[in-house]
Amino acid sequence: MPESYAFSFRVDAETFRRALYFNTFFKQRLQVVLVAIMWLIGAGIAVAGLALHHELSNVMWLCGTVLLVTLPLLIFSCEHGYRQYRDSGLASKCRRMSLSDCWLKLGVSGVPDSEKLEWRQVSSAFELSDMFIIYRDANLMVVLPKSSMTSAEEDGVRGVLAYRLGKAFHNRT
Repeated sequence: MPESYAFSFRVDAETFRRALYFNTFFKQRLQVVLVAIMWLIGAGIAVAGLALHHELSNVMWLCGTVLLVTLPLLIFSCEHGYRQYRDSGLASKCRRMSLSDCWLKLGVSGVPDSEKLEWRQVSSAFELSDMFIIYRDANLMVVLPKSSMTSAEEDGVRGVLAYRLGKAFHNRT
């Protein structure tokens, strides 16, 4: 295994969108199930009050309304983040990432500054079928598309992430 891996890549808008949806709905195993159940409860409250004419308290109506708008708001949030990313020009910028057993270095081409992180500063990482998503905290993520690496490099990155992050590395391929 080489001492370090270096990649140059672009994160297109669709890849970023998939990463946003993963972060919002699928990062935790049961996250999407809980959101769906909450939305169904809200729909059930609305049906009970409107179609079945059950008398519901203001608190029940408020709870049902909040549960009903949760899913559309989450989707809106993902789409808004996607559109911001797409329109910002960040999708066309070439990014650099280097990782080794000791550190992770991030940068954007054309910007002289780069950020070097120790592995203790990385909270978790997920491997999906087409990308690695590396988290510094709950929502600050770095997307590394697998299209920017060979299969040997992919195995090496997987090995480094699994070794350095342990149980905080999740393979979801």
